[in-house]
Amino acid sequence: MKHSNKITPSDIPHVGRGTPAGNWFRRYWIVVGTIRDLYDIPQAVKILGEELVLFRDPAGHFGLLDAHCPHRGASLEYGDIEDGGIRCPYHGWLFDVRGRCLAMPAEPKESNFPDKVKHSGYPVREQGGLLFAYLGPQAENPPPLPKYQALADNTGQRSLEATRIYDYNWFNFIENGADPVHFSILHRADPHDGTWRSWFFNYHEIPYFDAVETDYGMKVISRKPGPTPETEYVDEKSFALPSILQIGDTEFTHFQQPREALSAGSHNAHFMFVTPNDDHSFTLFTVNHYTGADPEFFEKLAPSRRVEARTEKKTYDQRKYSPFRGNVRTEDIACQSTQPLLSARKEQLATSDKGVILLRKIILRAIEAVKKGQPPKGLPLAQDADELLNIDSFTGVRTKGWS
Repeated sequence: MKHSNKITPSDIPHVGRGTPAGNWFRRYWIVVGTIRDLYDIPQAVKILGEELVLFRDPAGHFGLLDAHCPHRGASLEYGDIEDGGIRCPYHGWLFDVRGRCLAMPAEPKESNFPDKVKHSGYPVREQGGLLFAYLGPQAENPPPLPKYQALADNTGQRSLEATRIYDYNWFNFIENGADPVHFSILHRADPHDGTWRSWFFNYHEIPYFDAVETDYGMKVISRKPGPTPETEYVDEKSFALPSILQIGDTEFTHFQQPREALSAGSHNAHFMFVTPNDDHSFTLFTVNHYTGADPEFFEKLAPSRRVEARTEKKTYDQRKYSPFRGNVRTEDIACQSTQPLLSARKEQLATSDKGVILLRKIILRAIEAVKKGQPPKGLPLAQDADELLNIDSFTGVRTKGWS
């Protein structure tokens, strides 16, 4: 794809190597897998348009290498994991987790050819059960991996949900997090069920919201008058660069609780790490970090989230995602996956899109910074490596004017 000198929103969805957004994405550590899903065989993954294999050698070191052997291109997805690294099944070339060639069985024993072969690979680090990789230009000296509080904090309980892959553009999903209005309309609850959700995200009284830039990215803050003249009900949803969404209202959204329950505030942080596979699919890694007092919180949360669409598919309904009403995930998929890529849309943004507009501006500034050779927003400095990064998303009651 050819690009002019000016960076525009049309650049954001495209993450391949050499694209403006692709170059920007590669400055951050991004999630490429989980320890839970990594076994004793290589795992093929596609990250930012690159075909790679993820594996763990017998010594416990993680590797992320180009999927195709540099000898004659056979797939290392079928390689053997053994002492030292991963061995190509075709001719036995052995590579360590850094891509160094350790052995070539068919070459003369005195040959120094293995020393001249370096396979493409990227550093991998583990945090909270997630595996992060750095695909950028400083592989030998990458920026520090942020210490996400939800992953690095030893207090509370942590739950890693099933990894999910979606067949549409990553930014269609990310934009959703900066658009709280859709919650009142697309995910509208039963207005008579007596819960805080049906009242706060009321279809007929959509809450006012602000879009606020933060050090890590941005948040949208929805508000309604509180139980006293000095307080207000608040629901925050946050975005952290490059592609992390955090929601703080899980325990109120998925449990039948009255609005009075919000006086204690939220205790569960619901994190979604979004990794583009390419321009047309992405992988979602979801972590919950609960700091409340209920030791069975996650056992109770799991069944509350398995909500199926309430209606049967009509015999004449040929729409791909029908029926989709009544399930938050299918409602989101039906809308997000049917949106064209941002570069192919014809849009007319309204005042209620102020969160989406700010999100795009923040990302475009970060892309522009990389283009100018500068560190993008949200990239931690070496001196900040040991500080916990708190992507906060408060839900509850607080004093008016607090932010």
